[in-house]
Amino acid sequence: MNTMTIRIPDSADIRNIATVMRQLKGVSEIIIHRETKIKPIPGLPYTQDEKIASIAKSEEELCLGLGISSEQLEKEVAIW
Repeated sequence: MNTMTIRIPDSADIRNIATVMRQLKGVSEIIIHRETKIKPIPGLPYTQDEKIASIAKSEEELCLGLGISSEQLEKEVAIW
């Protein structure tokens, strides 16, 4: 058996697309998985500008000796 993955934007009519796919010769099963939106983690950069600003701030803090240890980082990550 072979599997095909098709990504369909939220704006598309997924029921009609599934109906058409079921009518194709050789298609034995259609499974629809709806992806949920991932909630952003507060404090993490997501846009390119946020990432650049975060890196600049980290470099500045590192030069000033304000960085955190790996143990402190592990504790922060465990809280998420």
